[in-house]
Amino acid sequence: MAEKVTATKEESNDLATLMPNREIVLAGETITVREYSFKDALTIGNEIDQFVALIVNEMNGTNKITIEQADSIIMNNLELVYSLISTSIQKPISFIEALSYEDGLQLLDWWWVVNSRFFMNAVTRKIIRQNAAKQANQ
Repeated sequence: MAEKVTATKEESNDLATLMPNREIVLAGETITVREYSFKDALTIGNEIDQFVALIVNEMNGTNKITIEQADSIIMNNLELVYSLISTSIQKPISFIEALSYEDGLQLLDWWWVVNSRFFMNAVTRKIIRQNAAKQANQ
């Protein structure tokens, strides 16, 4: 007879770290906010690169970004952000645009919580590549 395998609390926490998806209720519907997968990174790579470049440019060599700077990036690049969020929640942009103010803020916050590590890893890779290119040219 097969034995039922259950995850320990420690293993469950490890899984949450690896794929920190979150379920939230928006407009009366349960939505999963997912961290981008490798496939997503390849599929929407140009959009991800655009967003990462905006973050790197805003950091301006300081390796820090403030909440105000992040808010500015988001507000000045809504179409890009909507597209990125749309991929994360697997819903059309029209769904995002129709959300109430409170639901929209909740979605934006959870999208960033779930995907910030993904983006900051991409930012780090971009900065390392830029620094390597500068050193190679010297």
